[in-house]
Amino acid sequence: MNWRVPDNDHTYVIDVDVLARIHTRKDSKEIYAGLVDLAGKGRLVTVRQTFDELKKFGTVFDLLKGERNKFQIPAERQFTEQISRIIDRLGSEAPYLYEATGGKNPDPADPWIVAVATAYGYTVVTNERPRSTMRIPAACRLPSIGCRCIRGPHFLHEVGLVKEIKPEHIDPASFFAEGE
Repeated sequence: MNWRVPDNDHTYVIDVDVLARIHTRKDSKEIYAGLVDLAGKGRLVTVRQTFDELKKFGTVFDLLKGERNKFQIPAERQFTEQISRIIDRLGSEAPYLYEATGGKNPDPADPWIVAVATAYGYTVVTNERPRSTMRIPAACRLPSIGCRCIRGPHFLHEVGLVKEIKPEHIDPASFFAEGE
């Protein structure tokens, strides 16, 4: 699929792996402030399950928990009949989204992130490998899903929170290690 760069009103659904890694950058305070601003404008959302997963990243959770209502998509928009049908489809076509937790989490965020993005035409933001066959990007590529999926550095550049992406930053681990 060919994707165009979204206009200024585009909305993104962010995965916990991106939120948790930003704190390693020297400009993390500015980035988090920008994310809170985007969330307050309705341009950045996440699902309830993402904040539940963020708890294991204590410092980041403590920083963002007061902003949860800005980030978290309202329950009436997350728990709809349309999204329920997409969740069922993902259970059949992408069971790996549930298996990634090793059965430890019966309600993981990944299927919800993909379902919300699909239902509303949002872009998924995750640091998972784009060519993975068993993760969020693979589910986004399913013909029945077909939602745009980008990595954290791409998102931060696309929304203007980071002005420069170096070639070595194609790998999110290198990008987020910039401040270490």
